[in-house]
Amino acid sequence: MPSIKITTASLNEEAKNELINNIVKSVQLATQVPKEFIHIIIDIVGDDNYTVGGQTVTEIKKKLIK
Repeated sequence: MPSIKITTASLNEEAKNELINNIVKSVQLATQVPKEFIHIIIDIVGDDNYTVGGQTVTEIKKKLIK
């Protein structure tokens, strides 16, 4: 039974569902394992606690909005 763990900054419900569906499809295609046996754990880390290139996701989002 494949188990996949993803750590990410915040995701809205639609994005999370799309991520899950795409991962399940990819794992099924690669392994031929039924989706009922594919486990996915999504670890959501707050935007202030997730950094990329030394900046928090909160800071990055603020810059992108401007």
